[in-house]
Amino acid sequence: MDKYEFELAKEDRKIERIRLWTGLVKYGISWLAVVGAIYIIFAGLKPFIGQTPEAISAFASFLAKLNFGNITGYVLAGGFGLGWMLERKGKKRAIRKKGELQKSAENNDAYRSSSGLTSTGGTPEETNG
Repeated sequence: MDKYEFELAKEDRKIERIRLWTGLVKYGISWLAVVGAIYIIFAGLKPFIGQTPEAISAFASFLAKLNFGNITGYVLAGGFGLGWMLERKGKKRAIRKKGELQKSAENNDAYRSSSGLTSTGGTPEETNG
């Protein structure tokens, strides 16, 4: 191992250490968010402690009329649709990049045979010359 490889290995270790620390911080923030959400829910329920049953049932009927089930379905459908769109965009970008790299590899290698297809994958039309 020469000094450049040694320096590269040291930088790799630093990057790995930073990645582990950021992962730990992300994990901690996630748990703090969960605990905070539970606290907010219980703080919101605090005014109902000691209330009359009629007030609690009125609040329950109000929540039932909000129809959270349908809202959740729409949010999930939108999220999955957005995820599919982003994944498809990434795949197209990867295919385009692969095509560019393959073309440059075929141009620089005199012994590499090409399939003879067009850039879109079709069979080229023969020209009579």
